[in-house]
Amino acid sequence: MEKTKTNTQRSLWQDAWRRFRKNRTAMAGLTFLCLLVLIAVATLVIDAVTQKEFYNTYVTSQNLVERLQGPSLKHPFGQDEYGRDILMRMLWGVRYSLFMGGIAIIFSLIIGGALGALAGYYGKIIDTVLMRFMDILLAIPSMLLATAIVAALGTSLVNVLIAIGIAYIPTFARTVRASVLTVKDQEFIEAARSIGCNDREIIFKYIVPNAMAPIIVQATLGLAGAILSIAGLSFLGLGIQPPTPEWGAMLSNARTYFRDAWHVTVIPGLGIMLTILSLNLMGDGLRDALDPRMKN
Repeated sequence: MEKTKTNTQRSLWQDAWRRFRKNRTAMAGLTFLCLLVLIAVATLVIDAVTQKEFYNTYVTSQNLVERLQGPSLKHPFGQDEYGRDILMRMLWGVRYSLFMGGIAIIFSLIIGGALGALAGYYGKIIDTVLMRFMDILLAIPSMLLATAIVAALGTSLVNVLIAIGIAYIPTFARTVRASVLTVKDQEFIEAARSIGCNDREIIFKYIVPNAMAPIIVQATLGLAGAILSIAGLSFLGLGIQPPTPEWGAMLSNARTYFRDAWHVTVIPGLGIMLTILSLNLMGDGLRDALDPRMKN
């Protein structure tokens, strides 16, 4: 019986992957995201191997004589207000946007998912208290909530992650609660109770795996929002501080020079836009692939 169930679950995920591959825009988003991950990992390896010598030489070193120079063969994306190569700074900035957004969303998913699972499974007073607290957080725009938290805790990498993570907890709590409510009254849950499974086993062994589809989609779309929020905080001066090459900070520092050197603002803005677009396309594709009603 267990083998049959495992084979059925495997076939469902294989069928979802087959439908996802047919979606060209979703595959384009996935390809672009994989490229960003490879770039982020490559920059980490280069920093480790060269002990940040490459980083200090080509990413943060200043050349005021060639400041605000436009795109050229030597500098394909041009140079910023301090004469630094924008292409190198864009490549090294990938890991801050992507990895920080991923860590924040994982934090939100763990905390919000646990709260949503408890609220959906037990219901009654636990559901009422937890969801009303989530409603209070949802009443505050996520960007405004993150800004308030960072302003209160101070500007640091850890505080930015905490702020973004807290801002997205209500979204995941609501998503997981709704998924749990649709699963917990089905026959196989009653069968698990009848053979003596405790609540923890039922939630994490039976309910959560069968409610993963909407959670995965929400995590993908949430990552896009988290990256945008991180860039927004850096743009406001509350995120990652210079000279760290974070895209939002690059955009904030360059806005003064937009009329004199268009490339210093357009290129970081395009980087943010393309990343968010790829995640949204992938999220839409996952939603269609994981929805049983979209099989035909």
